[in-house]
Amino acid sequence: METRHIRHFMALVECGSFARACEVVHLSQPALSRSIQELERQLGARLFDRGRFGVVLTAHGRAALPHVRGLLAAAESLRQEVEAIDELETGELNIGTGPYPALALMDRVCARFVDRYPAIRLNIRTDNWQELRLALLDHEIELFVADTGELSGDPDLEITHLPQPEVVVFCRHDHPLTREEGVVWGDLLDYPLAMTRLPEDMERKVQTMSAQQGGLKRRIECDNIAMLAAIVSGSKAISIAPRPIVAGLLDSGKVKTLPVTGIETLQTRYGLLQRSGRPLSPAAVELRSMVLELANLE
Repeated sequence: METRHIRHFMALVECGSFARACEVVHLSQPALSRSIQELERQLGARLFDRGRFGVVLTAHGRAALPHVRGLLAAAESLRQEVEAIDELETGELNIGTGPYPALALMDRVCARFVDRYPAIRLNIRTDNWQELRLALLDHEIELFVADTGELSGDPDLEITHLPQPEVVVFCRHDHPLTREEGVVWGDLLDYPLAMTRLPEDMERKVQTMSAQQGGLKRRIECDNIAMLAAIVSGSKAISIAPRPIVAGLLDSGKVKTLPVTGIETLQTRYGLLQRSGRPLSPAAVELRSMVLELANLE
């Protein structure tokens, strides 16, 4: 049973004659008659009695009328809901983000999205790239931003690489190492190392560089930037992070960057990932655009 047949039925009920109904639905009388006959055939009952002064509903037609009205109301409600989603007036968006530096970017992206589209329910999953990849392929999320080091060449994924943020070492403004010249990685290992969770490729580099100097002796892991700032600014702990994460902290003057030879090897690759060949919802398209804009790719 097609919606057009139902609309033709209602037009004939409301107009009371084929001639007037044809004008409303913009059909010829033979075409409208065929449509009504097809509906009657599908229902297995005659719906109208045709007379000299027009048409009237049969008993079967009267029984069908409230159901037809309900079907049309449901169809209109569906149309309006789809339009609202297309116009980002309602709906739900599920996304994912890896740890820093992805999280620092997505904080700003999500804040902008929620401000612009407050009626959209935004569900954000924070996890490692393995779990986010599985969630994406299982249709639990539409896209995510994370470390891409292990994902290049994955045929199931479409990857948009994002600019690599500068990685900096920072410590409190009067740390003993700020008075030294030619600081190298091994010098840092004499002090506690306080860091957020690192992308896997960056974590491996940290471990490799430390192993060459006897290994990491003391480590503090904390994903709360405010707490990390308090630890570093109030102790001799040293931290490593992408510059965007600690830009505000550096501007405050409580901590300062520490030039360290060889730190440039700790660059990490991260990007925006979505499922290959799968179109994004309008909300996901908009959020993706915000990611690229705030990552300075647009």
